[in-house]
Amino acid sequence: MKKISLLFIIACCNVMMVKAQIADGFYHIKNAQTGRYISLNDTNPDNYPVSQSGSVNMAGIRTYLNYDTVAVSPSCVIFVKQMGDGKYDLQGQGSSIYTLSGNRFTVNIAAAGNDTYILSGTYSGFYKELMDRSPSDEDGYIMGSGSSGMNKWQFLPINTSDEYIGIRPDIKTANGGYFGTIYAGFNFKFASAGMAAFYVNSAGGAGFTYEEIKDDVVPAGIPVIVRCNSANPEDNKIEPVIGSFDFNGNNWLGGEYCSLVGVAGHTNATPYNPGTMRVLGLSGKGDIAFINGKDRPELFVVDKYGTQYLRGNKAYLKVSPGDADVMTIGGSDGINDIKSETNTSGAIYTLTGISLPENTTPKAGIYIQNGKKVIIK
Repeated sequence: MKKISLLFIIACCNVMMVKAQIADGFYHIKNAQTGRYISLNDTNPDNYPVSQSGSVNMAGIRTYLNYDTVAVSPSCVIFVKQMGDGKYDLQGQGSSIYTLSGNRFTVNIAAAGNDTYILSGTYSGFYKELMDRSPSDEDGYIMGSGSSGMNKWQFLPINTSDEYIGIRPDIKTANGGYFGTIYAGFNFKFASAGMAAFYVNSAGGAGFTYEEIKDDVVPAGIPVIVRCNSANPEDNKIEPVIGSFDFNGNNWLGGEYCSLVGVAGHTNATPYNPGTMRVLGLSGKGDIAFINGKDRPELFVVDKYGTQYLRGNKAYLKVSPGDADVMTIGGSDGINDIKSETNTSGAIYTLTGISLPENTTPKAGIYIQNGKKVIIK
């Protein structure tokens, strides 16, 4: 049996159709007949085996009907890149069709009228179609063959109005702060004022410390905590950015792109390990913390055996066995929400979370430094 990667998410229709010119950029790709949006949920090429007859199970590429889901799903953000001679690459979730096919496969895009397009491709003599499954009121998946005819797609440029990307916060603190996490395969900047991104620069025992990312752009592949404005993703918009951006911090946050478990033969997810992972939550006083996942089941995908898997595009804290189940900023339950100020390695904090100015000699008392309590006499 031959194998390929994502190259068969491509559709075909009529070889006489006019090739389209789609500009490089970030898009939501929506099926014109079903109204569902493409979401890349499985990036493992081994999960797309092709039979000798050319059939392929493509259920690892989901289609979402509800825009409330699409708007907060980095998996639905597809970067279209021209490869020359009318060929394209579709990139997302830290991967792409071209690279996953061993740099052999590109995509044909042909106009089908009314601002819709047919996607097509061939490999080893096989000619495959990208189709959504038959219409229903549920989410679906891409079909590599069949007679559904749901093969016309719209390329909707991502913007900050109707085709926006937003963050749905995971927690609301006792004093009314909203925080969430994101792990995206694209660079992004904030499109809503009042937002900020943080990474964790140390963790251990019962505490962690953080630092705000002051640059305008959060680089691709960097999991972060985000301070949001409200519980409504439309108030917490981000905007994808083209380019290459560096990140020089030592980030204790991790993330996973995929969270597909046992869906029509597709599984690509990471099991939650309570010994080495903590998820965003609240301390006993309602302050921001990283906690044992047993108290946050909504942050996981669960299989029929009850095994928890990390939800895709979320961040988690990497910890050591024996670290506390509830890890707070500085290791003290008295330190409140993350604040928008830089926390450099070795910075000294009061028990209320206030950073002492650089080169300040602290007075006698108890402070937090590098996640540990320090007594100054």
